Parts: sequence; C-alpha cells; structure tokens
Amino acid sequence: MQATTLEGVFGNPSFILIFLTILIATANILVGVSILPQDKRQKGYKLHSIIYYAVVICYCVFLWVTHSQSLNGWPNYAVLAYFLFVVPVARRINVTLHAVLASVGLVLLVEIATFCVL
Repeated sequence: MQATTLEGVFGNPSFILIFLTILIATANILVGVSILPQDKRQKGYKLHSIIYYAVVICYCVFLWVTHSQSLNGWPNYAVLAYFLFVVPVARRINVTLHAVLASVGLVLLVEIATFCVL
C-alpha cells in the first residue's frame, strides 16, 4: 500500500526502522571520516565499531519487522550481506575504499527505503 502523506509514511514501523538505520549509518560514516587522521584512529575505532554493530542490528530488526509484513525480497538480504561481508573486508584492504563502499551501503539503504518500504 502506497502512503500518500507524511503521516502515512512515518506511521509505517518498517519505514521508521529503515530511516533510523540510515541515520545511524550516516553517523557511522561521519565518525569514520573524523578518525581518518592517523593520530585519532585508536580513540575513535571503538565508537566506530559500536555504531557499525548498531547499524547491522537495526537493519536486522527492520528485516524481522518486514518479514511479518511479507515485504522481504532478495535485495533486502543482499544489502545485509553487503554490510556484513563487503564493508568489513574493504577496511582490511584500504581505508579510502572502505569509506567509499560504506557510502555505497548508505545509498543501498536509501534504495531499500524507497523501493521496498514505500
């Protein structure tokens, strides 16, 4: 069912969860960019990891809620696999590649919110 008002969009619990996931992922990208200088990495890495796990947990809760509404398709699980496998592996390869792939993950979350929930 298509929501026609903002009240209808924000009244949908699955949209609220994916919106929260997008906000947390944005915060994680900002924290990651702020710890980019070598002298700040040790301090911010733990916070960056905690926020990453919050993104994954929030997205898993989103999948659980949308599963009960039969809205899940393979793109939803592909984005979860992307966050679980591609983003952490990219950190070991190159920090800049990790930042770019995390930003692509944010775009994927926005696509999930646009095409699967609304």
